[in-house]
Amino acid sequence: MSSATAGPRHPKGPPERQPDRGAAPFVWALLDSSVGAKILVALTGVGLVGFTVFHMIGNLKVFQGPAAINNYAYFLKHDLGALIWVARGGLLTIFVLHLALALRLQLRSRAARPVPYQYPGSVQASPAARTMMWSGIVVGLFVVFHLAHYTFGWISGVEVIDSQTGQKVWKNYLSLTDPRDPLKQDVYSMVVAGFTTPWLVILYVVAQVVLFVHLRHGIQSAFQTLGLKNSRFRKPIDALGLAIALFVLLGNLAIVLAVQLGWVKSQLR
Repeated sequence: MSSATAGPRHPKGPPERQPDRGAAPFVWALLDSSVGAKILVALTGVGLVGFTVFHMIGNLKVFQGPAAINNYAYFLKHDLGALIWVARGGLLTIFVLHLALALRLQLRSRAARPVPYQYPGSVQASPAARTMMWSGIVVGLFVVFHLAHYTFGWISGVEVIDSQTGQKVWKNYLSLTDPRDPLKQDVYSMVVAGFTTPWLVILYVVAQVVLFVHLRHGIQSAFQTLGLKNSRFRKPIDALGLAIALFVLLGNLAIVLAVQLGWVKSQLR
């Protein structure tokens, strides 16, 4: 069809270019396109919001006592088997893709307008919208710190009483086991130990406030990018974004403050 419309081709001319039909060219074109990148940022953002909410709900099991959260952690780490590694790999891919594409879009936007607005105050954008890149970077760095703190146990440890010597010894988080079931990790004591350290508490509180700001704008922005936010649904979507961001903020801060106020107490001796 294309050769018929373009006219006869000289037999000694360059070979006719065949259209790309594979999946790889489409994916690369999608990633390189600003519109495609924005859609992927929105979709990966929705996935990360879903994980954030369920992660916070799981952590709230600390209010049910050591058995509840330790059993929950054991289920995730052991009962799911290979599925947990598939989930971690997918989550890591989504996180890296979201952050990388968002940063690239921001850099492209700045390159397209090398001269800033003469009157920045007149730009119709909220402070949360103008600082999305920076709040995203802070949240990304906090996620890395959070993994180093609780998942890998590189940041801090906890003092416990040695059962044999009766003296205080310093232990890594990952070496703590449930007194009722030594086969299970004592995640409850890890949470309590982490949030009794003042500088860690301050860091987590600040990070949660930044996460709130990022989610507050990011959720409604995702709906707008996906074409779901219009004049009819603008207010409900804004309210939904605020509700989810506030739910995550209050839930995560409740855990920190409960430890600080002594409502969630250590079971270490």
